[in-house]
Amino acid sequence: MKKIAFLSMTLVLSLFLACQEDTFMEDSQVDYAPPSELEYMDMVGAREGQRIISFPPAVETGGLVPTFEIIRVKDGSGNELGEDQMAFISIENPEVEILVEEETGEDVTAINYKNAGRITVADGNLLTIDNYSFDIKVTTYPTEGGAGLETVFEDGFKLSVGPVLVNNLNYMPKTQNLLLDGSKETSKPSLGSANADVMFELADHTDIFTIDATTGIITLKEGAAVEEGTYYPQVNVINNISKEVVMFQGESFLTIIVSEEPVEIPLKTFKFFYPTMEAENTMYGYRKFVTEAGAVPDNKIWIQSGACPLAADDRPDEASGAKSVFTNIVIGGESLPHESWVVMNSQNLEDYSFGYDLSAVFWMKNQYVEYMTDGRTPTDLEVYVSSDFASSVEDATWEKVNVKLKCEINNSGTIIDGTPYPGDQKGDDPDGRKDSGANADAKWVKCTLDLSPYKDLSNFTLAFKFASYFDGSISGGTGRGGRYYISDVHMQATELPQE
Repeated sequence: MKKIAFLSMTLVLSLFLACQEDTFMEDSQVDYAPPSELEYMDMVGAREGQRIISFPPAVETGGLVPTFEIIRVKDGSGNELGEDQMAFISIENPEVEILVEEETGEDVTAINYKNAGRITVADGNLLTIDNYSFDIKVTTYPTEGGAGLETVFEDGFKLSVGPVLVNNLNYMPKTQNLLLDGSKETSKPSLGSANADVMFELADHTDIFTIDATTGIITLKEGAAVEEGTYYPQVNVINNISKEVVMFQGESFLTIIVSEEPVEIPLKTFKFFYPTMEAENTMYGYRKFVTEAGAVPDNKIWIQSGACPLAADDRPDEASGAKSVFTNIVIGGESLPHESWVVMNSQNLEDYSFGYDLSAVFWMKNQYVEYMTDGRTPTDLEVYVSSDFASSVEDATWEKVNVKLKCEINNSGTIIDGTPYPGDQKGDDPDGRKDSGANADAKWVKCTLDLSPYKDLSNFTLAFKFASYFDGSISGGTGRGGRYYISDVHMQATELPQE
């Protein structure tokens, strides 16, 4: 019998079938046994609610192709999981692939075993802290269309799910002031999405500080001889369920300034996402999607140009290679309807949901936009956000946020609500949006979006759409689609003051 360990290998099924049909085998009869010896590596250290992926198993099938099925899953008390919990659990089977034989050009059926039998528990699952056992059925088919050989392996796979440990212990702001008279205390720290059944302890400076084991609030120790100065206490977070300990210390975690009089501490701003956009790649922060090209070649859609010069003073060193991207839809003096997207890398805002003022900032510019005969703009740059974008703009749910933006034209110091109407603001105004005092034609506009309504999202996506509002072709007196620039897109978190 052949034991198949499901690693990265491909079995050419046609060779297997050829052996069955060979005349040499006519007088022979192969007796296949049901699958046996299923072996998974038990999983420990998985965390509640988080995605879990097992290693593929090994199983004895006598060389036959197996299929896998999860019959039931039981918790540590032997209770079978319900449909709501099982909906997050799946198991993979061998993949049938059709390959082309290079020499003959004929199709060859191949079976890819790379992930066969691998079990996945999806992110956001409903498994609680417990030990689970999976009953797995493995089936093989010795003859095509014939009866299968199957074995149910009770407790074939075992999974231990533990509490989610604290990843970020957030005291906000990160620099706090305690007074020698003991009248002040630190803020209560946030655990983020971690399991909240924890206890706090100080690992150093216990001669001058004390910590509330339940809340994590730090105060000066009553009666202690404390000197003015700056301290970086080590705080241990102990999970009461698993007794696991996570340690936090350092200037980026918590700085305590002890003083006789209150100290004014500048609040810090962290630009936690500042892509350079120097090439079309998620490595540089974005992807483009073209839904209607019009007359614009693909290699001219959202191409690189110089970054906005007005953003240079606020641009961090790590984004020194920043570029803008732009699309121009005027080709040969003519504009055809065009629609394309720039979708920024999705961000987890949950890490900044406590103690921060969150915002998204970017610079935009419209140029060469000329109104249609009725005075309307033929195009605009629409700004959207999504909580469920994965890989397709069509499949995601989008909220248009142009009217929610606070914008400033050419560093004028005047803040306006919403993005400026494209073009020079002259002529008829059927949309009721033209404003001679907010003329951004060929000028850079800084736009800011308050992210506080989205701070609990783990998959927040900001996107820009080049939108066309006309049919057919326009040129000259009938309108001009123009071009739009996007530059220095970033997200930032500013500390809130100590209460």
